[in-house]
Amino acid sequence: MLAWSPILIQQIEIHALGFVLRKLQLNRHREAEVAAHRHPYTQLILYLAGEGIQRIRSEKVDARGGDLFIIPPRVPHGFSVDGHSRPLCLVLDYDTARKARRASHRRLPQHALNELHTLLARVPTKGRPTLSDYPAIIAVVARLLEPHRTPAPAPPQTPPLFERVRSRLRESASLETVARESGYARDALSRRLKRDHGLGLRGMRDQLRLENAQRALRDQHSVGEAAVQAGFDDANYFTRWFRRKTGFTPSAWRRQQR
Repeated sequence: MLAWSPILIQQIEIHALGFVLRKLQLNRHREAEVAAHRHPYTQLILYLAGEGIQRIRSEKVDARGGDLFIIPPRVPHGFSVDGHSRPLCLVLDYDTARKARRASHRRLPQHALNELHTLLARVPTKGRPTLSDYPAIIAVVARLLEPHRTPAPAPPQTPPLFERVRSRLRESASLETVARESGYARDALSRRLKRDHGLGLRGMRDQLRLENAQRALRDQHSVGEAAVQAGFDDANYFTRWFRRKTGFTPSAWRRQQR
């Protein structure tokens, strides 16, 4: 029996620029330990929730939601549970023309995890993917593997457009107001932000709302109070919206954080 329960499996081969994606899989661990093993390809493991100990060769690393590991071919690795919440992991199997020799580990910030949950919601869970499914799959891979790009700095006397927009959205200004104050039509501003930063105007507002809601939930506020803090009048609609963005209801997300 497998030591994990696959939730999403895409057996697929995408070839591009010396990169070959072989599998995209979402696993919920059900065994306390996965014995050391190795693969002939590179494997990326991203902990989306839960906690445990990721073993790479003889090294042991405490892992929880946001920890991302890239394990080169033929490097032994395994897992053991540490805590009460068994992890949910996103796994990519792939080959590259330039293979790394050493494993790497980094942490993704909460907003990057939120973006990935949104992208994963667009990936079909069953069946062979169709051509229309490929953009969603490629978007997930790109978000995980592409290096972070720092936008060119704005003139020092003027706050960058991105920061001005975020500041006004934090003040609950409407999208139309933010665009007008920035000197753009709403659609034009959204395209500019998406091109430079990866998120359009509505996406930025949703990200801030989600961060506010998660902060409120971590501070032990009720779901209704978290909804208000995120800018929602209807707690039921907020619960549905939160689940679309993270894959969890607000109450389940709070339990995972504990």
